[in-house]
Amino acid sequence: MRKSYTTALILLLALGSFAAQAQMSDRYSERATPTAGQLAAADAVAITRDMTNRLHLNEGQFLKLLPLNRTRLARLRSIELECGTDEAAREAKAAELEAQYEQECSRILTPSQLSQLQLEKNPPAPAPTNGGNGVG
Repeated sequence: MRKSYTTALILLLALGSFAAQAQMSDRYSERATPTAGQLAAADAVAITRDMTNRLHLNEGQFLKLLPLNRTRLARLRSIELECGTDEAAREAKAAELEAQYEQECSRILTPSQLSQLQLEKNPPAPAPTNGGNGVG
């Protein structure tokens, strides 16, 4: 009789161990796949860090630009979903969003940082090189 109790106890412990392992693997698999919101937040952090390196932002500017970049990315994604294959509507809404973004950036960045950001977005066209003799 004692042997049957021992066997039953071992069997219960083994089943409990398997159940615990299954729960842990479920938890790990849930964490392994980030949500779209987490990806957007990570993208916004990466963009803001890149801006910090390029424009030499201070901590206050970083903290103000981070939510702005999150919002911008979320709105860009919603514009893509909203407009679908309508290229003209998508471009118009994206241009409007970009204008709003630049307006908000102008409140956060210094004039030199803002001009550097604008230069990076719209680099000047290279001057034509045609030999310089004017004959063409």
